[in-house]
Amino acid sequence: MQTILLTGAGFSRNWGGWLADETFEYLLGCAELTPHHRTLLWKHRRLGSGFEGVLQELRDEYMKSQGPHTAKPLQDFDKMLLGMFNTMNQGFSDLEPVKNPGLGPQPTFVRDFLARFDAIFTLNQDTFLEQQYINSGLLDGSQGKWFACRSPGLLEENINGTNYAPPGIFRPADPPYRIQDRVQPYFKLHGSSNWRALNGLSLLIMAENKGTQIDGVALLDWYRTEMKNRLSKPDARLMIIGYSFRDDHINEILVNAAQTGLKLFVVDPSGLRPLEEAKYRGHPLLDKLMDAIVGGSRRPFPTGIISDNVERAKLQRFFPWN
Repeated sequence: MQTILLTGAGFSRNWGGWLADETFEYLLGCAELTPHHRTLLWKHRRLGSGFEGVLQELRDEYMKSQGPHTAKPLQDFDKMLLGMFNTMNQGFSDLEPVKNPGLGPQPTFVRDFLARFDAIFTLNQDTFLEQQYINSGLLDGSQGKWFACRSPGLLEENINGTNYAPPGIFRPADPPYRIQDRVQPYFKLHGSSNWRALNGLSLLIMAENKGTQIDGVALLDWYRTEMKNRLSKPDARLMIIGYSFRDDHINEILVNAAQTGLKLFVVDPSGLRPLEEAKYRGHPLLDKLMDAIVGGSRRPFPTGIISDNVERAKLQRFFPWN
């Protein structure tokens, strides 16, 4: 049986991560912001595409007419985005759980809960788990199952032989890729704020047509294939925490997997409302996934794991061998 976790922005939010509107407000305060960037930010806020839409428009402008006049606005906005992520990631490193690897008060409920999954997929580009989970004593937390947790297919960058400070800087390796034995795989489907492309820019999948963008990155395409293969197994079980169901390429994978037996457990303060509001080929996504849903939780996460004995029992029912 495959037990899999998928997290979205609502997961990191529980530890202080910013949502899209908060990121927009951060970028408005950047000293490097030019009038052109400011105009684009307000434009895409009104369009509903936010800062991701700005990045995509700047990338499109550069692809249509490559030169300093389009390269510099893209590079400058990319630096501002990375600065935003660095600020958020620094906040994660200063969290109290750094002193307590269990991601909360003893006993280490959250660490041990995450360690139960056969794989973790995320749409997030922050480094919360890298800073607060990966080095938290997984051999104990998994009762001997995992030696470590790692994003496969990466090469660590360095300066004159010295690695960057944690969480480090990485770039995708060349294929083929593989998953190491007894290492819990952590698949960042949309790239990460501490990954770099060959041109030195960030490797962030944003805005519309994310599926098409992934097609051009071998590592992310492999990650997506891993997700499809794991979810398509007839005994697969997927817990979703903090995903808004707004990415068509992810929703398509979920719908196809539900037809082969996938079971879903949704953790969200709004319950199943995001599924009702999301559309899949003109119909509520809930219509397509209704028969696959085997439970959910509306209680705040991770409170439901750490200090809510009643809700913890419900969450642990996701693992049928309890």
